[in-house]
Amino acid sequence: MNANWSSGWAVWAVCGLNGLLFLALVALIPVILKLRSALGVTEQAMADWREAAQQALAPTPAELLRLRDRLRESRRTLDRWQRRLQFWQGIRRVAVWLGRRL
Repeated sequence: MNANWSSGWAVWAVCGLNGLLFLALVALIPVILKLRSALGVTEQAMADWREAAQQALAPTPAELLRLRDRLRESRRTLDRWQRRLQFWQGIRRVAVWLGRRL
């Protein structure tokens, strides 16, 4: 009788704990729903910020034209300096050649 009583008591204890866990979960449902709602609002805010940042950081057509012009000017300057370097390298080669010949 004692063994049956203790096993019956254990069953009731487990059932009671399960019931308490169920009530705790039911009590947490509103909190979980609020968290889910807050997560949705945060996600929307992040999407809005991302869109605003992309629009703010996108170059305007005028800026693109200015960048293109600066790139062309830089390319012209680089070509000019390369020609000067080649000229002076040629002068140096001639000087070295003359130095060896004399």
